[in-house]
Amino acid sequence: MLMTSIKWQRDINGQLSDLLYDAQQNITAAYSLAGLSFLYGIFHSLGPGHGKMIVTTYLATNPAKIKASLIMTVVSAFVQAVVAITLVSILLVFFKSSMRQVNDAADQFISYSFMAMLLLGVIVIYRSLKQAWQLRSAQRHHDHGDDCGCGHKHFANADEINNATSLREYIVIVFSIGIRPCTGAILVLLFANMVGLYWLGVISAILMAVGTALTTSGIALLTLSGKKIVSRYLATNQRQRTMTSIIVKLIGGILLVLLGLLLLNGHSYGMSPVL
Repeated sequence: MLMTSIKWQRDINGQLSDLLYDAQQNITAAYSLAGLSFLYGIFHSLGPGHGKMIVTTYLATNPAKIKASLIMTVVSAFVQAVVAITLVSILLVFFKSSMRQVNDAADQFISYSFMAMLLLGVIVIYRSLKQAWQLRSAQRHHDHGDDCGCGHKHFANADEINNATSLREYIVIVFSIGIRPCTGAILVLLFANMVGLYWLGVISAILMAVGTALTTSGIALLTLSGKKIVSRYLATNQRQRTMTSIIVKLIGGILLVLLGLLLLNGHSYGMSPVL
């Protein structure tokens, strides 16, 4: 399925450039361009990508509300489009940059996104270790059982740890995904500029973001649903549930760090993101 989506993306890229040229002669081709841009966003988000790695890894191993998760995925998709539009617009309009220079700038932004992914993993690891230490300290001062009836709380439960997720983590997630400009958006903006229809390229980039947001939101919902099913089979004891939540979160942080290092190292030897 992933290879098929990549092939579709390549085919759509060619069709997008053809439609932009057609729009020079007949503006009604813009309607076909709009629909195809939306489809590109859907197929692009079905293929492999670090954004989906971040979303699935984080949501599968960290507490997250459905509403907050959907907002996070939608905002990330649109930030990607805004970054692509802003980057290309500034370089083309103010600096009269070449396609190669735009490509180099986009390449640098991709490195920043991998660094942010690494930072997110470090934050998650730190928070999980801090919570584990707090839990251990609380247990050291209380040898009572969970239902001892002493009238006060012995340690933070799993729900409280779930609610402790920081807004800072969501911001880092949005930054790590959104700072990487959408490759398809950059391509269509460059083609649109070549044919003198840059405004149409901007609309196309936004519609790509809509398609991407739709698919990534679906992936987020599937991830949360799967996690909910798995959680039913975890330990029912309060302390075990709390410790399990912390351990899973720690594993998620380690995975994010490893993925960030792998992508950052591979990117230095990788191919150009645009050309």
